[in-house]
Amino acid sequence: MRQWRSIAKEAMDRASIIVKFLCLLHVTDAYELIELMQVLGPSMLPTLNITGDVVLVEHLSHRIGKLGSGDLVLVRSPLDPNKTLTKRIVAMEGDRVTFSLDPTRSFSSRSLVVPFSF
Repeated sequence: MRQWRSIAKEAMDRASIIVKFLCLLHVTDAYELIELMQVLGPSMLPTLNITGDVVLVEHLSHRIGKLGSGDLVLVRSPLDPNKTLTKRIVAMEGDRVTFSLDPTRSFSSRSLVVPFSF
């Protein structure tokens, strides 16, 4: 009788883990919290491969305002809305950014402050 209870308890524990995992999958899919995406192209070298990498994308940070410099973001292309672009955040609102006007021809640079959005 004890062996039967032990087997039943182990089966219930395993079933509970499977049910919890399936609930987690349902919630992340239904509320679009995370997804897998393939990103490819040369713009993110050497961080991401030119031939393509699969990344886990979470959709919560931008909703709660937890983005920062150095984070990778996926954005819809303004030229082709069916395309997704991968970019790195260089600066946030209020940060000063200095960049070369033409690094191949001169050493002149320009500085700008990233404006605050409304």
